[in-house]
Amino acid sequence: MKVSRTLCFITATLALITLFAMPNLAAPQELTSLLASARGKGTVTVGNEVFKVSNVVVKLKEDGTGEIILITDLQLFITCTWSAPADLSKGVDLKITGGTSAGGAHGYGKLLLRPDGKAIDRLSIDGSSNTSKRKIKVEFVAD
Repeated sequence: MKVSRTLCFITATLALITLFAMPNLAAPQELTSLLASARGKGTVTVGNEVFKVSNVVVKLKEDGTGEIILITDLQLFITCTWSAPADLSKGVDLKITGGTSAGGAHGYGKLLLRPDGKAIDRLSIDGSSNTSKRKIKVEFVAD
């Protein structure tokens, strides 16, 4: 009986020491790249025209560049650079560098991910086209 209690105590102590010695596995790792798509509801406004957005595809590359595809009645392509904070709950910062028209576009945006850090939750972009100076605004929420 004394051997069983001692063995149980040693096993429990080793298990606790192992748990405290391991790094926090629940914390998301730093974002280095991302390829994600989401179905949901949103709008893209270009000047006075408003289009419904049904799907979004985001590709963030390791070199800090990225591509965003907005699927409406058309497919709109946006290029960007990105940076992610240590705490992904604050969102990924996007700097729009081109796309949507021949003259390109510029602006800023924010990509919010789900807690797993791998799925899109929300996307918002504010910018303007380089040639026509029309305002571009994107608001999207994933299902």
